[in-house]
Amino acid sequence: MNNNRICPADGLQYKRSAVGLVFMESAVELAMETFKVESAVRNQAEAKLNQLEHDEPAETMSTSC
Repeated sequence: MNNNRICPADGLQYKRSAVGLVFMESAVELAMETFKVESAVRNQAEAKLNQLEHDEPAETMSTSC
Protein backbone atom coordinates (compact mmCIF):
# COMPACT_ATOMS: atom_id res chain seq x y z
CA MET A 1 0.00 0.00 0.00
CA ASN A 2 1.33 3.41 -0.96
CA ASN A 3 1.10 5.90 1.94
CA ASN A 4 2.18 8.86 -0.23
CA ARG A 5 -1.12 9.10 -2.10
CA ILE A 6 -3.38 12.06 -1.39
CA CYS A 7 -7.02 11.19 -1.07
CA PRO A 8 -9.59 13.73 -2.34
CA ALA A 9 -10.42 14.87 1.19
CA ASP A 10 -6.75 15.67 1.85
CA GLY A 11 -6.56 17.52 -1.47
CA LEU A 12 -9.37 19.78 -0.32
CA GLN A 13 -7.45 20.51 2.86
CA TYR A 14 -4.40 21.54 0.82
CA LYS A 15 -6.56 23.75 -1.39
CA ARG A 16 -8.00 25.48 1.68
CA SER A 17 -4.50 25.92 3.07
CA ALA A 18 -3.36 27.49 -0.20
CA VAL A 19 -6.30 29.89 -0.18
CA GLY A 20 -5.50 30.80 3.42
CA LEU A 21 -1.86 31.37 2.51
CA VAL A 22 -2.79 33.66 -0.37
CA PHE A 23 -5.12 35.57 1.96
CA MET A 24 -2.36 35.93 4.57
CA GLU A 25 0.13 37.13 1.94
CA SER A 26 -2.40 39.69 0.74
CA ALA A 27 -3.03 40.85 4.30
CA VAL A 28 0.71 41.27 4.89
CA GLU A 29 1.13 43.22 1.65
CA LEU A 30 -1.78 45.48 2.59
CA ALA A 31 -0.31 46.07 6.04
CA MET A 32 3.06 46.97 4.50
CA GLU A 33 1.46 49.41 2.05
CA THR A 34 -0.59 50.94 4.86
CA PHE A 35 2.58 51.40 6.91
CA LYS A 36 4.31 53.10 3.96
CA VAL A 37 1.40 55.50 3.48
CA GLU A 38 1.19 56.26 7.20
CA SER A 39 4.93 56.95 7.27
CA ALA A 40 4.71 59.25 4.26
CA VAL A 41 1.80 61.18 5.77
CA ARG A 42 3.60 61.44 9.12
CA ASN A 43 6.76 62.72 7.42
CA GLN A 44 4.80 65.31 5.46
CA ALA A 45 3.01 66.48 8.60
CA GLU A 46 6.30 66.80 10.49
CA ALA A 47 7.88 68.72 7.60
CA LYS A 48 4.91 71.10 7.48
CA LEU A 49 5.02 71.61 11.25
CA ASN A 50 8.74 72.36 11.10
CA GLN A 51 8.12 74.81 8.25
CA LEU A 52 5.39 76.58 10.20
CA GLU A 53 7.58 76.79 13.31
CA HIS A 54 10.46 78.35 11.36
CA ASP A 55 8.38 80.60 9.12
CA GLU A 56 6.34 82.22 11.90
CA PRO A 57 5.28 85.75 10.87
CA ALA A 58 6.91 88.61 12.78
CA GLU A 59 3.60 90.03 14.09
CA THR A 60 2.78 86.82 15.94
CA MET A 61 6.15 86.61 17.65
CA SER A 62 6.17 87.85 21.20
CA THR A 63 8.26 90.88 22.04
CA SER A 64 9.08 92.41 25.38
CA CYS A 65 8.29 96.13 25.61
